Amino acid sequence: MDDRLAKAAAHWSNVAPPASRTSWWLQPAIVRHVNHVICGEPIDGPSAGFRKLIMARMPRGGFPRAVSVGSGVGAKEIALLTDNIVQRFDLFEISEERLRASKRLARRNGVFDRISFHGSNAFEADFAEGFDLVHWNDSLHHMFDVHEAVAWSHRNLKPGGLFAMNDFIGPSHFQWTDLQLDIAAKVRGLLPERLMRDPANPSALLDRAITRPDLAQFIAVDPSEAADSSNILGAVTATFPQVEIRLTGGLIYHLALEGVMANFDLEGDDAALMRSLLLLDETLASSGHSLLAVAFATKEGAGGVGPLARIRKAFGI
Repeated sequence: MDDRLAKAAAHWSNVAPPASRTSWWLQPAIVRHVNHVICGEPIDGPSAGFRKLIMARMPRGGFPRAVSVGSGVGAKEIALLTDNIVQRFDLFEISEERLRASKRLARRNGVFDRISFHGSNAFEADFAEGFDLVHWNDSLHHMFDVHEAVAWSHRNLKPGGLFAMNDFIGPSHFQWTDLQLDIAAKVRGLLPERLMRDPANPSALLDRAITRPDLAQFIAVDPSEAADSSNILGAVTATFPQVEIRLTGGLIYHLALEGVMANFDLEGDDAALMRSLLLLDETLASSGHSLLAVAFATKEGAGGVGPLARIRKAFGI
């Protein structure tokens, strides 16, 4: 394992779960909004909208074999197994602690025998048979070379197989653009003081401005965080020209509200304000200003069952 992988593995083995309500994916109201943007329904549960779209694209009986790289504790993949969207998963995770946690979770959910666990580099593995689904859920942005990762996905997909991605596509290493920083600062400048309290020290106020992290320090902590994220959409569209992409926002809920999320009472006084902020976020995303996206693509080829293959078969061409 090279030095960057080893450092990333050590980092993620020691990352504690975020405190309650400090991250957007722990806020049910925001999760429902994001799911609505993804699948058209404001359903509960992180990744539920993404999972619904995968289900809509699965073959009868589910995907026989799928792979997930950087699977973490495996909760998202286990949900696909328990819903019978996937019949069998190969999970790759370089953090030994997270791999152990995924095994415990798989046992609790009765799907342990349907998973092959790998604590190794997926890109060095040989899969002669290929996969029916390559699943990237908040892990592609941790790859050091996303062009290589997406090309690997294409090579290891069977003809007719599905590439499915739900991920951060913003600036690599969180080196926000001037425009992104300006929008975030203007939004934070409109928030009442009570929402700008530091959750860790309520007597202090957080900065109205968001700044770029120091690049060297950022990489020193975790070289895999958003390592090549700014190139994700380019890599996906180059490898899968027929890809379907949905921009899911994040400039407001992921960036502008960083650090202040826990101060919102989303079941009470702040619900209307959050709805307005999420509407702004959706409007920005529709104009191309998005930090997150989902993408779906079918690998075409002889015997494939993707859209073009079905058209060719129907017309005998």
